[in-house]
Amino acid sequence: MKRFLFVAVLSALLASSLSAQYFGLRIGVNSTNAKFESSAFDIETDGETNLMMGLFFDVPLGTDLISIQPELNYLNRGFSTETNVGNFISYEQTVAYVDVGALLKLNFGREEGLGFYVGAGPYFSYALNGTVTEVGEERDIDFDADRLNRGELQLSGVAGLTFDLGLLFFVEGRYNTSLSNLSDDDAVDITQRSFGINGGIMVPIGN
Repeated sequence: MKRFLFVAVLSALLASSLSAQYFGLRIGVNSTNAKFESSAFDIETDGETNLMMGLFFDVPLGTDLISIQPELNYLNRGFSTETNVGNFISYEQTVAYVDVGALLKLNFGREEGLGFYVGAGPYFSYALNGTVTEVGEERDIDFDADRLNRGELQLSGVAGLTFDLGLLFFVEGRYNTSLSNLSDDDAVDITQRSFGINGGIMVPIGN
C-alpha cells in the first residue's frame, strides 16, 4: 500500500512537471460591503471600492485541466453606513489586508489561444492597519479597543478568461465571503462580502 501511494504521488509530480507552470501578477479593483447582526439590530452597509494587487503560482495537478493556484494578495476592504442605531451613526471603515490562500481551478482551452477557467478556495486575511471615520472624524483603528479581529477566514470563487498573445493574459471576476466573525464581541456578528475585477499576466516557468 505504501509503495502504491509513493508511486501515485511520484507519478502526479512527474506529470505536473511535464505541463506548463505559471507565475502570475494581478491588479484590479475590489468592492466590499458588510453586514452587522446582533439580537438588537441588523445593519446592511454601503459598499466601498478599493485597489487590489497580488502574485500567484499556477501549478497543474497531473493535467492542464486541473491546477492549484497559491496566492498572496494585498487589498483594502471598506464599507460605510448612515444607520442611526446605537453607535452606528455615519460610520466608515477601511482596512488594509494581506490575503494568503489557494484556489483549485478547472482550466478549459488555455493552451489554444482563448481559454476559460473557474475555481474556488479558502483564504486567510490578516489586517495590517485601518481607519475609521465616525461622525466626520477620522482615526486609526485600534483592533483591541474596537473589538475587531485582525485575522479572518474567507472563501473565494473565481471565473475568468485567458488570452494567449505570445504571453498569457487574463481577466477575472472574483467573489469573497467571510467564514468567520470580524467582530471580537460575541454579541455582534460582522461578515464581509466583496466582488472584484482584476487582470494581469501569467508567465510560463515550466515546459
